Amino acid sequence: MICLLGRPRADAAQVRGHKPWAITAYLALSGGPVSRDRLISLLFEDADDPAAALRWNLGQVRRLLGRPDALRGRVLSLPDTDAAFDVDLLTKGRWRDAVELPALGGELLEGLQFPRSPAYEVWLLGERRRLAAATETLLAEAALSAMSIGNLADATRWASRLVALSPCVDSHQELLIRAYAVSGDHAAARRQLESAVRLFRRELSCDPAPSVFLAAEAAPVKAAGPARPARVQALVEAGRAQVAAGAAEAAIQVLRTACDEAARTGIAALEATAQLALGAILIDAGTARRQDGELALHRAIALAEESGEPRTAASAYRHLAASDVLRGSYSRADRRLAAAEAITVPDLSEQVELAAIRGVSLLDQGDIAGAAAVFRAGLAADPQRAHPFLPIMLAHAGRAHLLAGDLPAARHHLEDSLHIARTRAWAGVTAAPLALLGHVAVAEGELDAARDLLEQAFARACQVADPCWETWAAHGLGLQAAAAGDEASALRHLADAITRSRPQRGGHLWSHVWALTDAVPLARRAADPRAPAWHDEALTTAQRSGMRSLAGELRQPA
Repeated sequence: MICLLGRPRADAAQVRGHKPWAITAYLALSGGPVSRDRLISLLFEDADDPAAALRWNLGQVRRLLGRPDALRGRVLSLPDTDAAFDVDLLTKGRWRDAVELPALGGELLEGLQFPRSPAYEVWLLGERRRLAAATETLLAEAALSAMSIGNLADATRWASRLVALSPCVDSHQELLIRAYAVSGDHAAARRQLESAVRLFRRELSCDPAPSVFLAAEAAPVKAAGPARPARVQALVEAGRAQVAAGAAEAAIQVLRTACDEAARTGIAALEATAQLALGAILIDAGTARRQDGELALHRAIALAEESGEPRTAASAYRHLAASDVLRGSYSRADRRLAAAEAITVPDLSEQVELAAIRGVSLLDQGDIAGAAAVFRAGLAADPQRAHPFLPIMLAHAGRAHLLAGDLPAARHHLEDSLHIARTRAWAGVTAAPLALLGHVAVAEGELDAARDLLEQAFARACQVADPCWETWAAHGLGLQAAAAGDEASALRHLADAITRSRPQRGGHLWSHVWALTDAVPLARRAADPRAPAWHDEALTTAQRSGMRSLAGELRQPA
């Protein structure tokens, strides 16, 4: 094992100096081949003979890898080797293996600094933030998975490690408190809640989120008395009908009853179906219910695998992946989509859902061409144009073309999305294409038309309380005002977009960083004191999540 987390080390070899480790980390995490010129510009520009310095350090890396024939030529990439990298296990492996890493939670190249290589330092800071976020995501997944199968000791252990890494994160405290409460140790849950409240008030001058308080009320699952499968099936169907009718709170109560009664039947497949239905509605209900929903979906997966119901497990993985993408956990979303595909061959409907989720993930990370290709495949999988995801997928396809500057293609997809949503009488869904059509109109200089589209979008988004579409509309109004020369109004609208897209509201994290990114230069021109904080938040969030395109924009000199 070659360990890049914590103080770097390898089982097989010792190397001299810090820069062999710097090269190894860059090659391991860059995602593709790297030219010699790139490594020289990052690490050796100040050397008397940069090319010779690189050659010597590459020799050290070959010793580290145990491959004297590797890293030759003008373009370099790591060879296949028996030595595994801990960072690969963290970002691409199963959580069951990664939680056993000895330096899990350690900083990338801990203790190593490169003050004479500022470009490398910038890259290293971003990767340290990304891997720290990946570690927290992994521990949360481990704790939820353990809790879902009743392994409460491990759930508490991993949630405790998560809180130790980042104690001022609401969801981490919520998870640990929930683990104590579900295990029946309500005294420990209350103590942890009291500790969290004191910490948040001292460090952040606020209370934790409501979901943290609700977690203390979680109760162990209790099986008592007989239950009938037919009644459980009827409750699940009733809950789904209430979801379709927009009665979310009533649906949640019905589906909780269904899950409780399904557990008492002892029929794992039936309980998996009920947990899947409950988890899906809870995840859609906002951040106060998200963790509860993730726990239900993990239970659905475990029960479905136990009972041989692969499609139920695959559907739960897709719901979890969609939630991951909204929160910027792209590597975990990719693993869950791969798990869904590995469980069962997707039918056409499932292919549409997979394409929509994977396409948004790629687009948020800056791979516009890759996202557009995935969206095309998803559209081809729905020749009848009947899938519920279709108008949203078309809206994101329009977003891809908007970001690429292909305004005619963006308009085509967005007008198609709007037409389908109107045909199906989905008034709330129309906010998404309307908002992005407003952005297109701003880019085309049609400012009056843009304002009308964006005001319509904003009103409809607020009506359905969708934080993502509210953000798109408010963001567009800010760009429209800036293009019209009204910088005060522009800043007001962009500040509103930033507020509406705060992660606490459960919206689309990429949209939050998008709004911040466009607000920063405007705030700087206006000497607005919020500009530095907005820039720092945007850059840190983009780096932690892997939003490469936005992070690149934010690293440019002011």
